[in-house]
Amino acid sequence: MKLTQHIKERMNQRNIPDSAIDIILKNGRISHVSGGAMRIFLGNKESNQMIMELRNTIKLIERAKGGTLILAEDTALTVYRVH
Repeated sequence: MKLTQHIKERMNQRNIPDSAIDIILKNGRISHVSGGAMRIFLGNKESNQMIMELRNTIKLIERAKGGTLILAEDTALTVYRVH
């Protein structure tokens, strides 16, 4: 995506990094505005959903930590934990 000089200046003034723009683009709520443009808004609903998903991912990582799979070709044979 191309960024205009205007948005680059606003991002700098408002301390909004490129990574925040990516998050808004990927997870924001889209609505259409005049002139055929789009408005993408990352509100409480969207950010809370992302936070919940990240918390669930963290829980899964914690449960998987130390896990070891034994595979033969495309078949899983066993799983165990190494502490």
